[in-house]
Amino acid sequence: MDLVLLPQSGGSDLKDIYHRAFRQAEELYILSAYLTEWDVDVELGRHCKSFAFIVGKDFGITRKAACQKVIQWLPRYRHTQFLVAELIDGFHPKAIFWRESDGRCYALVGSSNLSKAAFATNREANGYSKIPKKTYDAAKQWILRLKDSCVILNQSWLNGYREAKQSSKPASAKEDPDMSSRVFNLQLPSSKAVAQLGSALDFRRSQMLTFEYHQAELVHLLKSAARARIWSDSKNETFYQEFRQLWDFGDGSRFQANGWERRGKQSDFREFARSLVRVLEATSQDRDKVVVIEINRLTEEKVETRRSVFTEMLCQFFPDRYHVANDPVSKWLRSTGSSSPWGASAGYKYLEEALLLRAALENAKRKKGGYPVENLAVLDVVIVLKMQRRGQSEENPYEG
Repeated sequence: MDLVLLPQSGGSDLKDIYHRAFRQAEELYILSAYLTEWDVDVELGRHCKSFAFIVGKDFGITRKAACQKVIQWLPRYRHTQFLVAELIDGFHPKAIFWRESDGRCYALVGSSNLSKAAFATNREANGYSKIPKKTYDAAKQWILRLKDSCVILNQSWLNGYREAKQSSKPASAKEDPDMSSRVFNLQLPSSKAVAQLGSALDFRRSQMLTFEYHQAELVHLLKSAARARIWSDSKNETFYQEFRQLWDFGDGSRFQANGWERRGKQSDFREFARSLVRVLEATSQDRDKVVVIEINRLTEEKVETRRSVFTEMLCQFFPDRYHVANDPVSKWLRSTGSSSPWGASAGYKYLEEALLLRAALENAKRKKGGYPVENLAVLDVVIVLKMQRRGQSEENPYEG
C-alpha cells in the first residue's frame, strides 16, 4: 500500500489518483461523507460500464453548488448514478474503488473528503493500493446495499436540502439537530393501517406465488422471442397469445386490470422480450442502469407495452427492486416532495421512483416493530388503496 500524505505532497498525488480512476476505470464507485468542492476537469471515460457516486448530507455540510457542478460534469445518462445517502445519519466513508480493463482492482481510502481543503491545506492521510478481486467484489456488494438507503441527488433533492452555515468547523448534532433531517417525506401508512388491508395483501402474495410457478416457462418464451432472427406478424400474435396464457389468463398472477390488450396487442413483442431479457441477464450492480436504458429504448421504439406490462414484469421478477408504474404510485411519490427534473427521460423517472420507494420501505422497516410489507410488489397495493381512499387517484389499476 502506498501512503498519500497531505499537504506534504501538495495534493498532486491525490488528484493524479482520482484522474487515473476517471480515465481508466471500467467500474468506478466514489463515496464521500461530504461534498464541498468539485472542480474536476477530467471527463469520466465512456468505457466505464458501472458507476456510482454517493455523498452524505449529515449536518448540512455538503454544498449545493458542488453538487450542481457534479450534475453538470456527469454525462446526462449517468445522472441516475449520482446518489445521496438520504436515510443514513452517520455516512462517513471517504473512498473510491475501481476496476480497470486489465482486471486489476484498486482502492483509495482515507481521511480526504472531496473538498478543496482536502487537496490543498488539510492534514490528510490516505492509503492507495491494488486490491484482490475478492476484496473489490465485497466492496461492490457493500455499496449495493448502501444504495437501498439512497435517492438520486438531483435538483428536486437540492431544493429541499438545508445547508449549514459556513464555519471553521463542522456543525454538530447538538448545535443544529435539524441539519440531519431528511429531504423527502417518505412516511408510509402505519403498521396498524396496513394490517387492515390483510386480505388484499395476501391476495397479492398469492399472485406472486402463481407467477413463480410459471416463471421458468415465461423466461423460456421471452428468450426464444428475444433471440429470434426472423420476426413476423404471425410470430408476434403467437407470442401475444402464449404470453397471456402464462401471465394473465385465469391463473391469477397478473396485478393489473384489463386494458393493455387493446392498446398493446400490436406491440413489437420481440423488442419487449429483448429488453426484458437484458434486464434479467444484467448483474445486480448494473441492473438499475440496464432498466433505465431499456425503458428509454422501448420509449424511442414506441413499444406500447413499455409502461404497464414491462414495469409489471420488472416488479414480478424483482419485487424487492422495482414497482408497477401506475398513476397512484406516481401521485404518492409527488406527495413526498419529489419531482423529476424537466426533460428527464422515461427511464430516469422510473428509476427515480424505484429508489424513493425502496428508501420509503427501508425507512418503515427500521422502525420499532418493523413493517408488515416485505417488498415493493406488496407495497404497491398499500399505496394504491391509500391514494384511492384519499381521493387523489381516479385510476384503479386493479379493477376491471
